Formats: sequence, structure tokens, C-alpha cells
Amino acid sequence: MNSTQYVLRPKSGCWNNHPDGITTEYRLLRFDMTAECHGNQLGGHNIQVVLGAPDQLRVGLDEDVAMWLASGWWVTLRNHFALAPEVALEVLESIADALTAITADATTARGMKTEVLTRELFSATFDATGPDYWR
Repeated sequence: MNSTQYVLRPKSGCWNNHPDGITTEYRLLRFDMTAECHGNQLGGHNIQVVLGAPDQLRVGLDEDVAMWLASGWWVTLRNHFALAPEVALEVLESIADALTAITADATTARGMKTEVLTRELFSATFDATGPDYWR
């Protein structure tokens, strides 16, 4: 199978909630990503990947971890990626170093560092390669 380019982008996230705003304990707990192939979003705007912090409870669809990053963060698949996990894993493995770097920072970021990291993460695109499965 030929290889093609994918673009993954963070779409939404989950942070611990503090009623007083950003405190010293404020941190990123998980985030979701969409995927684009051949200039088109896979599944419209549906998420394809969920990444969670090592200490976050996994329930439901998050119990089936597809990949562990070196940072300790877990990765689960959704929608098109869940229907073709072998393809999704090749795509994700091509950006594993970049995902590991940002999630390692997220593991230790607290307070305003989390806010800075969040802005960085949600402005990032992750250029991946993988099998040309979705045409």
C-alpha cells in the first residue's frame, strides 16, 4: 500500500476545574485530535484520537489503549481510526516523538505553564505519514 500524508490537530481538551480560575494545580488531563487525509477531514469533524494523562482513569472506549507514549500518556482510537487500527497506529507512530514531547511537558506543567502549553498545543499541527487507506 502506498504511503500518504496526514495532518492531525488537537480539537478539544479536558483540564481540572478550579472555580477561581487558573491556580497552581491547573493542568491538562486529556485532549482529542482530528485527522485529515488528502485535504479532507476523516469523518467530518469527528475526533479520531484521544490522549490522556497517565493518572487519568480510563473507562468505556478509553479502556482499549492502542498505544502508550514514552511520556506515559495513553492513546485510544475513535471513528475511522478505530475501524482501521493498524493504519491508525502507523500514522500515530510517525508522530510519536512529537506527541511524546508535548505530553511530557503537559505531565509536569501546572498553573500558567499549563495555559502556555495549551495555547502551543492547540495551535500545533502534527504532520504524519501512513498507509494511503482512505481515498
